[in-house]
Amino acid sequence: MAAAAQPRKSLVIDCHTHVGTAHTLTAPWTTIADPAAILRRNNEAGIDKACVFPISHETFEEANREVAAIVRRNPERFIGFAKHDPVREKGRIGEMLVRECRELGLRGLKLHVTPTAEVLDTVARLGIPILWHPAKVALFSEAAKSYPAIDFILAHLGSDLSADWREHVAAIDMAGTFPNVYLDTGGTVLTRYLEQAVKTLGAEKIVFGSDEPEVDCRLEIFKIRVLGLPRAQEELILGGNILRLLGRYKGAA
Repeated sequence: MAAAAQPRKSLVIDCHTHVGTAHTLTAPWTTIADPAAILRRNNEAGIDKACVFPISHETFEEANREVAAIVRRNPERFIGFAKHDPVREKGRIGEMLVRECRELGLRGLKLHVTPTAEVLDTVARLGIPILWHPAKVALFSEAAKSYPAIDFILAHLGSDLSADWREHVAAIDMAGTFPNVYLDTGGTVLTRYLEQAVKTLGAEKIVFGSDEPEVDCRLEIFKIRVLGLPRAQEELILGGNILRLLGRYKGAA
C-alpha cells in the first residue's frame, strides 16, 4: 500500500533583510550584513527564504549589483530587492530599476526616502512591490491613493522598534483605508499592536519581516508564532502574502 502523501510545507519568507557591505564604517547597520550569518539564523528560525536588499549607501547602483550577486550564490534562499534614493539618484532610477529587475533578477524595491513620480511610474510598469520605511506613516497616503496598482508594504508596522505607538495605530488605519497597503512586522517591540493589526485588518494584510541582521529573525518569528493564530492565517503572514505580492512581477513584458 502506497504511503499517504505528506502535506506540502508552506514557505516561510522574511520580507525585510539587509545584506552586503558599505564603504564607510559608521554604525553597525551601515557597515556589514553578512549573508552567511543571516542564513544560519534563518535555518535556526525555520525561515526558508528572505527578501534581501542593501544596507545604507548614498547611491545604490553598485550595492544592488552586490545584492544580485549574493542572490545568484544562494538562489534557493534569497529573493533580491533593489534599493534607491529618489533624491540623490533622480533622473536615473527608471533606467536602473528596469535593468536591475529584468537583467539582474531583482523582484522588489526598498525605500526610506519618499518615492517620486519617476520611481512610482517605473514600479507600476514592473509590477513589483515597494517596502517603504517612511519618516511618518502619513506620507503613505498620497502615494497609495495615486498609485492603486502598486503594492506598498509599510515597514515596522509604522514605527521602527515601536519608537512611537501612535504610528502603529496610524499604520493599522492606513492599511485599513487602502487595499494596496500592507504591514511588515519587523522590529515591532509593542506586540499588542501586532495582535491589533491582525484582529482589525485580517491576516491577509500582514507580512512577516525581521530587519536582519541587526534585529534577530529568531526572535521576530516567535512574535508571530506566539499569537496562536489558526494555521491558515499564520501561513499567510509568514509567507503566503509576500509570495502573492511577488507574483505580480511583469518580467520582461
